[in-house]
Amino acid sequence: MSVLFDNTSPYRPIESWIYDRVIAPAVMELARPMDRLVFDFLGDGAKILEVGCGGGHLAEHIAKRRSDVSLCGVDLALEQIHRAKRRCSAWQDRLTFLQGSVLDLAFPDNCFDAIISVASIKHWPDRVHGLRECLRVLSPGGMLNIIEAERGCRLDSVRAFVDRWRIPGVFKPLSLFWFRTRVAGLGVHIDEAATMLEALNLPEHRVERIDGTPGLLMSGRKA
Repeated sequence: MSVLFDNTSPYRPIESWIYDRVIAPAVMELARPMDRLVFDFLGDGAKILEVGCGGGHLAEHIAKRRSDVSLCGVDLALEQIHRAKRRCSAWQDRLTFLQGSVLDLAFPDNCFDAIISVASIKHWPDRVHGLRECLRVLSPGGMLNIIEAERGCRLDSVRAFVDRWRIPGVFKPLSLFWFRTRVAGLGVHIDEAATMLEALNLPEHRVERIDGTPGLLMSGRKA
């Protein structure tokens, strides 16, 4: 089934192509708080897991700027995994991509220094279970950083986000309406985000809006 009708379905090839060519550049702007984690807090040789890696845009961004870290990307859609492997082929010695679900991550406990995810949690069938699974594979002291569209985000933030989509201007009003009602409508309310993090019993956690975007950053550190 199309992700347009069931948000927990994997992207089909045409949907992967549209995301890759049209929407991903705007999502990379949404992902800019990840720079703070990756470039300021992660130590040498850190191991990162990206949940919902899509076509590998964020992985490529990280690989270009941190030659010492390794990253494994997981995505439900095999088409996205193929795209990520092609995009990041220059770093295949330290970037790997696997098809899989956040509800059952194929990794042992305590094996990653950071878990990152951008615009993916709205696709998780069980968000709390997915977060607990992320926490399971995160090493003690490791960082969890989740970015998602805020349900009820400001119209001006949505407009600025959609303006970055690579589409003719005539389609942007409809795209703005679709994002505000469908995408952000499936996103995370700021109070819900705080409740989900509190349920993880993290010693440090916070939720903050990402200025100039319709996104929220959920972050925490494992005990």
